[in-house]
Amino acid sequence: MAGMAHELRITGSRGAPTAIQAVVFDFDDTLADTLAARVHAWGQTFAWAGIEKPSAADFVTEQRGVSLQGSVEILQKSRGVNTEGMLEAYRSAYWAKKPGLLRLFDGVQELVSALRDAGVPMGIVTSKGRNLLIDGRAAGTLVELDELGLGWLAPHTVGFEDVSHPKPHPEGVLRVLDGLGVTPEVTLVVGDSSADILAAQNAGCWSALAGWGVPVDQREMAKATPDVVAEHPAALGALLG
Repeated sequence: MAGMAHELRITGSRGAPTAIQAVVFDFDDTLADTLAARVHAWGQTFAWAGIEKPSAADFVTEQRGVSLQGSVEILQKSRGVNTEGMLEAYRSAYWAKKPGLLRLFDGVQELVSALRDAGVPMGIVTSKGRNLLIDGRAAGTLVELDELGLGWLAPHTVGFEDVSHPKPHPEGVLRVLDGLGVTPEVTLVVGDSSADILAAQNAGCWSALAGWGVPVDQREMAKATPDVVAEHPAALGALLG
């Protein structure tokens, strides 16, 4: 596909990724559009905690790429907020969401289906929980993958409970690579935040910043320069094809 929407920009000093044999994705804001659900849940949590500022939308934007636990800790340290019970309140609000709030970004289904058909190994590293029980109901990324028709990615999905060190530490990426049986130099890591890009770089992988979900933030680019920026999943399809 041609046009600006499907542009792939080379931003790193190594040039375009070559000889890619495997792909590791972030989940939120990369494969799945979960923004509305997260903002709604934080809005409920802030109301429960009596927090007026920042707004839920601003907070979600500020904490892009940060784990849930890390976000709560930042809120406590930077704004002096009493965060006792907040983590549990947010999780309850988020996982009580009605089905249908999530969607795959345009072009994602086509990309992962094409890669699967081509036999390209794929995995997911997310700061979200992988397999949880919240208020007596099954929760976590595996539940959302099933809802989105991507349950076949479950065996190679790593969540926050699977690692000792969250992104940008490379532990999660390396765990997925070990499961897939591939090496970093032939792996492309795709994510929307500097934490994803740094995790890729720290693991020795190629990196791609996903510009199709949340607009590319130049502050994020300043924290970590990816090898490429893809404005649409189709741009990665052309690169990997």
